[in-house]
Amino acid sequence: MDNRRAMGEVPDLTASSGRAARSRVGPGPPAMRGQDPDSIEALRVQMSWWLIGTGRAWHNLLDERLRFSGQTQPRWRVLAWAQLQPGINQSELSERMSVTSATLVGIIEALVRQGLLERRERGDDRRIKELYLTPAAHPVVDEISREVVKIRDKLLEDVSSEELETCLSVLARIRRSIADYDGDLPAAE
Repeated sequence: MDNRRAMGEVPDLTASSGRAARSRVGPGPPAMRGQDPDSIEALRVQMSWWLIGTGRAWHNLLDERLRFSGQTQPRWRVLAWAQLQPGINQSELSERMSVTSATLVGIIEALVRQGLLERRERGDDRRIKELYLTPAAHPVVDEISREVVKIRDKLLEDVSSEELETCLSVLARIRRSIADYDGDLPAAE
């Protein structure tokens, strides 16, 4: 067993069943006393912990590796969206990034101050601000994009296209469930 597996960082897929030894690995808690670690309840707990932990780890790695550019991962995402969809408005971008408008405004303000992003009023509705990269942003975005691709390719190099398709399908279903969730949330006081 390699050291990372012993530390619970990666699932142990060497068991004879080929399934992860879920009761002793992962960022989540072990199965509750008396609970079958392969039960649907235990699997759902582990899945939720893995999703949250992996997303945070990926986010932190990007932040660390993008420091050279003076940009955080949220700022880079705004720049990437402005490159992919020149003229995207703040409302659309807030929705695509799953952040509040207030959070996005702070990110945009920082990029405008750095001279990397500009807001333009939309011709038919001056209340709507469209976002565009400045000429100074293009080399920064290109450099960051190369680093992000390098990281993504390294992290996913041992994942087959079939595994990626399965993972994306599951994540899409979870994302739809989140959007449709209307469970018993506590009432606001």
